[in-house]
Amino acid sequence: MIFLLFAVALAALFFVGSLIALRLGQHLGLRHRKQNGIDGSGGLATVEGAIFGLMGLLLAFTISGALQRFDDRRQLVIQEATAATTAYDRLILFGGDDARSLQNRMKEYLRARIDLYRMPHDFLLLKRAEDFSNLQQSKLIGLKNQLWNAVVAACPQPNYRPACALALPALNSLFDVARQRAAAAEKHPPQIIFFMLFGLVWRAHCWQASAWQRARDVAGYTW
Repeated sequence: MIFLLFAVALAALFFVGSLIALRLGQHLGLRHRKQNGIDGSGGLATVEGAIFGLMGLLLAFTISGALQRFDDRRQLVIQEATAATTAYDRLILFGGDDARSLQNRMKEYLRARIDLYRMPHDFLLLKRAEDFSNLQQSKLIGLKNQLWNAVVAACPQPNYRPACALALPALNSLFDVARQRAAAAEKHPPQIIFFMLFGLVWRAHCWQASAWQRARDVAGYTW
């Protein structure tokens, strides 16, 4: 909720800043006409083209990076689902009540994982990371430890050793993908990129308004 309010406030600030930049550009265009005359704008188109070109390049890289991060997260979701299916199927190798007990523990862990991402969560601006429920995370860690300890406790039995050789690596892969998803949630573009984008857009508004003012002067408009 805090991040949503921040985004709305930032959009409003950007809109107001754009209006100010347009007005400032108009003022600069009038002053330029008074100092250099209507024809004193040589080379301005080159500067404008460079600014808009750099702004477009930064915007393209930013969007491309966002799409890549989204695709990476989607692949991690698929990997976690695959790892969960594999681990769940291998727990049946323990046989009997032990297998059902371990599978029930794993179901509880997976439900907690699903609930973690379904719950409303915020974004920490200073840490630049997603803020999940601390209570749910603590519950998830507890269920994870219980599942792992239960499987490890069953391994000393001779008839369960082949099952452990398959189940433990599968569970380890499942937990590893969960850590990768947590790390992927903290990958964002450098802040300097956003500052440069805002600065270039603001500067482009100034240049554009100044060019509009000079074009009206050349055409003989007074409004």
